[in-house]
Amino acid sequence: MKNGGVDKRIIKTKNAIRTAFNELIQTKDMADISISELTEKAGVTRSTFYMYYDSVGAVRNDIEDMIISHIEKIMSETNLVQSIFNPYPLLFAITNEINKYDEYNKYILSSNNSGELLEKLKKMIVDAFVNTMQKNSQIQVNVAKAKYVAAFCTAGICEAFKMWFNHQSSLTLEELCTHISQMVAKGLAMANDFIKE
Repeated sequence: MKNGGVDKRIIKTKNAIRTAFNELIQTKDMADISISELTEKAGVTRSTFYMYYDSVGAVRNDIEDMIISHIEKIMSETNLVQSIFNPYPLLFAITNEINKYDEYNKYILSSNNSGELLEKLKKMIVDAFVNTMQKNSQIQVNVAKAKYVAAFCTAGICEAFKMWFNHQSSLTLEELCTHISQMVAKGLAMANDFIKE
């Protein structure tokens, strides 16, 4: 993405492009969206589009980066040691953040169009978990084993939320977070001996 500074016109233009992208991605794969189609729907010229993006994929990356930066902020403000034993507050905060982008939810959690968002999110959570375990002087862990445990838990969490967002469910978001948190806490308690040095 090209950087042209931030003012109201830039924000308005980029929002129009993102909104157009979202509308198009609801009905077709990203590979089938042309820049001409995107700019027409956004009401901007091609030259304006190229001031900020060099491809349709760059729009997707911009959306992903925006979501990831908000989730990183949540994680930086969370006590991750407590989250290991009670993941509910962190899970609920992250899912609420994703829910703020309701217009993008189908795109975000669609396996065909999500780009690398879920992979970026999984890596961020695994790295945060392992770093937290390493910094906690009360717990001596085998880093390689901790990565496996974190990857296992994170993949399951992401798939569960993906299913929830993509299908009608009788569970509320709060109930889903509660059940997943209970399973993760029990799983981590069982994995405690495995990850110790």
